[in-house]
Amino acid sequence: MNVMSVNGTMYFEEHLSEARLKEKNNMEPRHRLQTYYGYAFESYCTSEAPTRTVSSKSSDPTGWGGDVDTNVQWCSVVRTKLGNMRLLIGGEVDCVRGKHTHQTDTFVELKTSLVIRGPSDEIKFEKKLLKFYFQSFLLGVPEILVGFRTPSGVLTTIQSFKTIQIPRMVRGKPGSWDPLICLDWGNNFLSFLKDVVRREGSQGGSVWRVKFTPQEGTSIEILDPIGVEDVRGGEDRVGFLPTWYWNESQATNAHKDPLAQVAEDKATLDTPPVTNAGWQI
Repeated sequence: MNVMSVNGTMYFEEHLSEARLKEKNNMEPRHRLQTYYGYAFESYCTSEAPTRTVSSKSSDPTGWGGDVDTNVQWCSVVRTKLGNMRLLIGGEVDCVRGKHTHQTDTFVELKTSLVIRGPSDEIKFEKKLLKFYFQSFLLGVPEILVGFRTPSGVLTTIQSFKTIQIPRMVRGKPGSWDPLICLDWGNNFLSFLKDVVRREGSQGGSVWRVKFTPQEGTSIEILDPIGVEDVRGGEDRVGFLPTWYWNESQATNAHKDPLAQVAEDKATLDTPPVTNAGWQI
């Protein structure tokens, strides 16, 4: 991901490398079909009618209920806190149960998964729950609705999970995960990243690239002018922030107490960052 620091606030942008884009565009037919199953489940669950009219056209596949639009989404922006770090997070929310109350209590996340046919399938599903849990937990989504399907895409059962109860489901099992360990790692890394970015300076729209590689670790590097230009993508931006937003933030910062800013910067420089194994700068 790309990271910028403006007036002491870090901004994050998802970055898709050329290799990742190529992988996404050249997805194997089997994986593409599995992705479609997920979109189809979301489309069905959020349809206006409880059942869909099956197409009678001879050219359509048996049971065809119409195209699925994969290009629409609704995002929620929430405020939360991790340790001493205040966070503002935006993320997609699939739907709400009943009517939208302008709160997160009615949010529902929709997922699909293979039917559980034995112990090995159960272990795979419980590992999957780690992603399910944090995606919903961080946005305050209280319910996850999972549609269990066969390998051929036939929906067999639907089960609702309370987000807050998921860690209890995997606790004490072989290979289980602990959300507190994950949150602690996230807090430590964000604090470390903030120290590094502020220590190295972030004037003029500097952009950092943060990479996480499973079983290897995390690397942080500052992009050169060519890399920053690539991030801009020919748009009217400073780094990856819109120019109008950048100008507004600079105008706001001009009214800050300069002595308070100097004291804050000195405190950062006087405290060396704590580097864990696998973190590379």
